[in-house]
Amino acid sequence: MKTKSLLKQAFVAALGLFSASSALAQNPVKENIAGNIGGTRFVVTAPSAIAGIKKINYATWGAAASPTISGKIIEKAYDTLGAATLLNGTGGYPTLTGKFALIFRGAGISFSDKVNRCIAAGAIGVIIVNNVPGDPVGMAPTPAGSTVAVPVFMISDVDGAAISNEIKAAPLGAGTVIMTLGTWNTGGTHDLGVLAQYQSTPHAMNIPLHQLKGSAGTLAYKHYVGGAVANYGAATETGVTVTDSVFWTPTGGSAAYVTNNSYTVASISVADSIRFGFGASAPYELAAPTTTGKYEHRYSASYGNTDDFPQDNKASITQYVTDSIFCKGRYDFTNNRPMVSLGIRPGVTPPVSFVSGDLFYIKNGNYAARKVQFSLSNDAAATLDGFLVNVFVSKWVDGAGGDLDSLVQAGELTPVGICAKSLTSSDSTGKTLTLDVLDIVNPTSGKVVKLDGNSWYYIGVEVPASLFIGIDESNSFFTRGYAQWMLGGAKPGAFVYETAVGLTTSDFATFTSTATNTLAPYPFSGNALYIDSAFYDRFNEVPSIALHMSKDTSTSIKNLINTFNGTTSVYPNPAADNINIELSLKEMSSKVNYRLTDLMGKTVIDLTHSNVLNEKFTMNLNGISSGNYYLLIVTDKGLDVKKVTVK
Repeated sequence: MKTKSLLKQAFVAALGLFSASSALAQNPVKENIAGNIGGTRFVVTAPSAIAGIKKINYATWGAAASPTISGKIIEKAYDTLGAATLLNGTGGYPTLTGKFALIFRGAGISFSDKVNRCIAAGAIGVIIVNNVPGDPVGMAPTPAGSTVAVPVFMISDVDGAAISNEIKAAPLGAGTVIMTLGTWNTGGTHDLGVLAQYQSTPHAMNIPLHQLKGSAGTLAYKHYVGGAVANYGAATETGVTVTDSVFWTPTGGSAAYVTNNSYTVASISVADSIRFGFGASAPYELAAPTTTGKYEHRYSASYGNTDDFPQDNKASITQYVTDSIFCKGRYDFTNNRPMVSLGIRPGVTPPVSFVSGDLFYIKNGNYAARKVQFSLSNDAAATLDGFLVNVFVSKWVDGAGGDLDSLVQAGELTPVGICAKSLTSSDSTGKTLTLDVLDIVNPTSGKVVKLDGNSWYYIGVEVPASLFIGIDESNSFFTRGYAQWMLGGAKPGAFVYETAVGLTTSDFATFTSTATNTLAPYPFSGNALYIDSAFYDRFNEVPSIALHMSKDTSTSIKNLINTFNGTTSVYPNPAADNINIELSLKEMSSKVNYRLTDLMGKTVIDLTHSNVLNEKFTMNLNGISSGNYYLLIVTDKGLDVKKVTVK
């Protein structure tokens, strides 16, 4: 009997260092797929210069914003770092009593400590401003599980600075910044919103130019028209049109209109309702550009009534066309790393490790896989010292293992490249790791890994059990998959592996026919959504893994330092109960890690020896299933790999 791969297992998400908050469990509510996306809205109603709906990340350990809280003053907590007792309410500072306190993240002070100081000063709610660029992130209470009796949420550094500047520019205690906070309806009669995370997403947020050339007709790179609209108002709306206007901006140039497509939603009922719409009868293609640059998909909603809060009637998705970077999530070109919204791992920590990864469709072959980038975090320490991480680059051929079912199985993966590193004290938690891709057959040869055209490749990171992998949750790939199914896709393989996040155990039509059927995404199944009482995953927990590709497929890796400086021998091979390992190094290694992994990159045996120069020992294989494995030998200086067959 063939064993299904680890990818078919479902895990419950527990959020980590980057964000330790999790979505509350929800009952199936007809047409409500918002979860924690569209539920609670924060609106600045005055002054007009900064008025509008602001993006937030709501703390589940704070009080709910129900009923709606309206017309409240935002006051700046002048001890913005929360490092001492707040002085508001005494001396020359305005009081926080009856107001929402604006306070900044940072200085190593916990979120709940900041919040409790504000509450002690009389605040009825706390707004925490992110201290780094990017979207607001989740927040964990201290101690874990503790709660407070006021609403708490984070806003971005940009929105926080705008509010703070308005407060500082006004007379002391003038109360010029006014807000409303509510679940769904915030007082408008006609109030629709485009769900930015649920508009149809391109195959990847970053894609190399050389992969788009000659890609006409390639299913993975086509674009779909579809998305979700929420009704936050008090009136049923009809005839809603959402237009996707596409603009192209070449590197160093100006944006130019390319095309537009639209989808419609016939009607959408009153508050707490979300509807999907889909437009074209077939996906559309964009002509391959001749230079690097970016495509912008600018979504805008229109209908017959005047919207009371039009700020969220627009949304945009940007796809960068790069010279070498393939990445499902966003990429930070300033700091040269994948963007990370939070860290995440399975809710039940696995005994050894877990595997998280993305699938990429390579249209044009004979390009080299050079580097892989990702980040890990540790909520127990400031560094990743002592951990070993390895990454497999594997070609996936559906059916190669016997089951043509669109589900990845171990027998359908052929590892072609590997990365490995013993982490040290210099590898701080949250740091982006950049590892060279080595030829798995002979990693000490310096031979590059060439990728085949018209093929799927799985980039799987094996994450040590107590660590978290960084993810980007800026967009949900669910809508793309749903659109493909609506347009005739029969099996999840027609779209799921473009999303790289989730799997189903049957074709999509069968899955959706029964509300109790569960989606089994990998690696995480938290933050579930419901559409007409059917269960779906959010599909926006995308591992932030960047694959760097190169046109140069010469036999050397120019910047590779893999000074293994030794020889290894493994016998017998094939093996039954034991294998003998002989290692001879030219200089002593303070530690040597021997790791036996399956073809998914999942560790089955993990041994570490100290102060090794020459050694011979026997590895016991009792309990190891028959099959092919890789033995990784990682020293202070480099890496060697041996393929092992267990019978």
